[in-house]
Parts: sequence; C-alpha cells; structure tokens
Amino acid sequence: MQQACLTFLLILFTAICSAQKLSDKFEYKVTYKLTYKLDSTNLDESKSEYMILFAGDELSKFSSRAVTLSKTYEISGNSGYTSPQVVSEFHYRIIKEPETGKIFYTLKIPKMNDRFFYTEELDQFEWQILPVTKTIKDYKVQKAKTSFKGRDYIAWFTPEIPISEGPYKFNGLPGLILEIADTEKHWNFEFFGLEELSPKVSYKTNLRMYAETERNELQDLWKQYRTDPMTYAGQAADMNSEVHKEYKRIFTEIEESKNNRLELK
Repeated sequence: MQQACLTFLLILFTAICSAQKLSDKFEYKVTYKLTYKLDSTNLDESKSEYMILFAGDELSKFSSRAVTLSKTYEISGNSGYTSPQVVSEFHYRIIKEPETGKIFYTLKIPKMNDRFFYTEELDQFEWQILPVTKTIKDYKVQKAKTSFKGRDYIAWFTPEIPISEGPYKFNGLPGLILEIADTEKHWNFEFFGLEELSPKVSYKTNLRMYAETERNELQDLWKQYRTDPMTYAGQAADMNSEVHKEYKRIFTEIEESKNNRLELK
C-alpha cells in the first residue's frame, strides 16, 4: 500500500511539473503594427509599436518586438542593463495552449527578477462572422465582430492561413486574424508581414519560474511598480525623501495618463 501511494504521488508530481513546462517549435512568425491611444483626454495623439506572434502546433506566443528581442540585447556587453532599443510600453508575453484551452499571461518586472503569470480561458470570444470580404496584402480576408473587456471589435481573418490565431489574446476564428481594431480605433492591430520559419524555431518556458496570481492582483502590482519603482525595488529608504516624493508624483502622473487600456473591464 505504501509503495502504491509513493508511486501515485510521484506520478502526480511529475504531471504537475510537466504541466508547468511549455514547449513547441514555431512554424509561423506574424508581425503586426499596433497603433494605440493610451490617454483618453488626448485622443489626437497616438503611438505605435511592432508586435510579434509566433505560432506552432502546440503553442503560440505574442509579445512586443522589443520584448521578443530583449534577451539578445540584455546579454550583450557587461552593463547588465537592457538596451534602449528594447524600451516598450508592453512588457507581457501571452502564451496560448489550445490543447488545454488556456491563455497564460506572463509578466517580468523590468530590471527585477520578479516574474508573474495568470491564466484565462482560451474560449472567451463570441464571434459573429459576416459575409463581407476584402484583400489585405494579397490575402483574401473575411469580416468578423466580437466584444472583449469593454470594447467592440472588427476583425479581418484569412482561411488561407489555417491557424486559429491572432494578436494579443484574440483567437477562435477559422483562420489567422490579419487585422483587428476596436470600433473607436483606439487599439488597432494591422498586419505587417508573415514569415514561414524554416527551420522551425524552438521555444520553451517553465512557469515554475513565475509566481501564479490573479489578473486583478497583477494589474494592481504593476501599477504599484509603475507609480513608485523606487519603493518596489527597496531603494526608497536610500533616497532623499523630497526627491523620492517628486519622483513618485511624476511617475504617478504619467501612469494616470494611461487611462485608456485595451482591457477596460
């Protein structure tokens, strides 16, 4: 009986560990240009950034181009700092795993060793496919509508690329989403290019290196870091209190201007 219990615990432990390790070989690399308006009080001003989607048979990974390249820059030289070339508004990586029906949202606090993730259901989009087509860079695309976290979206997908994927958390259409934007055009992902990878690019990550949390908790923690990084990093005690107060005021003001996030709810 004791041996049977030990065997069961070993199998359970192995299964849990395996579930935390994600790996695949990516076949596609899709580049999007994201144009966004973060300040709802200044909608005449927009910014843009390139985002990368890697897709394989088992997983997909979505992040900013800067974050995708960050490891390359971080290990060059002896400074220990991230190159200015990898400065990004978006520090997350989004991993989708169709087999388990899960989305893993991972975040590493810049210049810190703190890593977090939360999970969501992959199947959270109710799509309405419409009989409207057009062409985007030689691909025939079809129109679809959905709502997500407080916004209504129009998407254009192509069955010519038979992967049920898209930028950010979007997925679930019978083909690759080439463009998707909310109806107010505050967040607009535009197709920039597609590359079939040969050889395929290996990818693996171990979620055991991340602390699991909830979406709202991670949002609160991220805001704490962005408004007062000195306290988060344990450096506030070494600073002049007035200087720290002024830094915090500036950072808080910057963060409060970013009030038009993609997810409103």
